[in-house]
Order: sequence, then structure tokens, then C-alpha cells
Amino acid sequence: MNVSLTKAQFFLLLFIFQTGVVYIAFQTPLIIYSRNSSWLIFIVASVIHYGLLLFFERYHSYFYLNVFFRWVYQIYWLLLTAVFIAYMSYVLASWVLPQTPEWIVVVIIVALSLYANLSRPETAINIGVMLIPIIFLFVIFLMLAIPDLTWSNLFPIEWKNTKQIGAGLIHSIYAYFGIEMYLIYRPFLQKDLQVKGKPLLIYQLVIFVFYFISVLFTQMFFSVDEISLIPEPIMYILKSQEVTFVKRLDIFFVYIWLSWSIVTIMIFGLSFRILHFIKQKKHPTRSIIVYHILLAILPLFVIHFRSIEFIKNSLHYVFIFFTFLLPIVIIGWNKWRGKSVS
Repeated sequence: MNVSLTKAQFFLLLFIFQTGVVYIAFQTPLIIYSRNSSWLIFIVASVIHYGLLLFFERYHSYFYLNVFFRWVYQIYWLLLTAVFIAYMSYVLASWVLPQTPEWIVVVIIVALSLYANLSRPETAINIGVMLIPIIFLFVIFLMLAIPDLTWSNLFPIEWKNTKQIGAGLIHSIYAYFGIEMYLIYRPFLQKDLQVKGKPLLIYQLVIFVFYFISVLFTQMFFSVDEISLIPEPIMYILKSQEVTFVKRLDIFFVYIWLSWSIVTIMIFGLSFRILHFIKQKKHPTRSIIVYHILLAILPLFVIHFRSIEFIKNSLHYVFIFFTFLLPIVIIGWNKWRGKSVS
């Protein structure tokens, strides 16, 4: 597939992908398992994430996927996208559209993704440009909650409990899932551009600050005992704020989050296209349509409270394998064999 990315497009794609869908909810499992130490454990997780980015930048040319691993990632992305669409439909039903059948929401999301992926590859990436200003409105309006924050919730820090630290690091993965996309899209960066050094550090700092503010505010707004009852803490914080231009601030931001998450779904579809069409294949449009038909069907099997909760409590183990372990193994294996991306 002929895709050429500028540095801005490359990092925008990564930011949208890594923050879409999970931003409003990842704080809950992190704080449940890390308790008062959540903010500090998240800093450690962010350092690990940056180290992994540096590793991927140095060895990205060895991330060569044979036919088997291409299908492994395509199936993984298909199932993960279906789960995310189910979760998006569930959140909309919970917050703003309780009377709307879930299948209608699923069909609308899938139709938008289909439109983007039947267009030029750059479409899904460039749509994200329009989202950047409204995404950062989350941070601006969270500041309204500062008078309601309890700073003592950040302490005491239990740094000797290794089990708690380990559980916290594992659940921090929700914030940094999808880092394998760095390896997928790095070969498409324009040849004369470099991302190592300052650009990579700036990206890490931006995504860290964006996430870290949400962790701090969630931890200071809710007590450790309350957080287990709050599935989307960011939305609850925004709901508690009173503004003059809209009756319920949380509904306004649910739609912003939905737009942002739909672009994430589009990028999943683009990633599927990139792997599926590495070699020229017949009937590309038919393959894309079949992919989206599956996306319209699979979420309907898991749009239930128990299914959603089970998946949320298990998905971090899947992320560990596909986002961290498998890319490292593939890079190590190909480096040993001397096989690299052409």
C-alpha cells in the first residue's frame, strides 16, 4: 500500500490510537489495584513505555511479519476492534442513548469506518487533525474540578508491596496499548525524516501529561473505596461540574469521546488494510467490506454488562502479549535471522 506519512501525521496517528476509547475508563482498574500509589506507578509505567519506544525506533526494521504473523495481528485487531465498538455502544447506552437499540449504534460506527477505509489511506489519519483541539478540551474542563480535589488521596505511598506494584504496572498497560502501531507505521514515514531523539521525547511527554492529569484528578476526586463503583471516572468528574453553556457537561464530552474513538476504529481498519494488502490482491474493496461486516456482527455478542466487565478485567493480559511480548520476540527472531523490512 502506498502511504507516506509526515512526522506530524505519524505522531498524530499514534496519539489518537493510543488514547482513543480507553481514556475515560483506564484510571479505574489502575487505582483499584495500585491504590494511593497509582500516580507514582503510572510514572514508572510511562518510563517503561518510553524505553520501549526507543527500542522500537532502533530496531523497527527487524519487525518483519510473515504471512502467519500478519494473520495473527489481523485477527487480533478484528476482535479488539469489535470489543471496542461494543464498549462504545455500551457507554452511549449508559450515558446518552438508553432507548436506542445497540445494533443501530454499531452500524453507524461501522459505516463511518467503512467510508474512511474505502477512501484514500490518508483519510483516517487526517480526520484526526480536526479532533486535536477538542480532545484537549478534556484537560481544560477537568481543571474546573480543582476546588473539589483532595490532595491527601495521593498518600501514603506503599512502595514496598511488590504485588501491588506489579498489578498496577500491568493495569497501566491500558493507557499505552497499541504501541505495536509504531512498528507498523514507522516504515511509511518519509525517508528524510527522523523521529529519534527530541521528537520521540516530545511525543512521550505529551501523551504522558495528557494521561497523568487524568490519573491525578481521578485519584484526588474519588476515594480509593469509591473508585471501584465508578466505571468511567472522567465522565463522572465532568458531570459534577456546572457550566452555563450546556446543561450536562458530561454528555457534551461523551460525543467528543465518541468522535475520537471512531477515528481509532478507522485506524484499526487502516492497519488491517496495510497488512492485508502488503502484496497486491484482487478485489480489495470486497475484502474491506467483509472486514466491516464482521465488525458489525461480532460486537452484538458482547454488548452486555457482564461481558463488558469480564473483558475489561481480562484485556490487559492480551495487551501484554500482542503489544509488548510478541513484537519483541519477532524483532529478536528476525535480527538473529538477518531478516528485515525492505
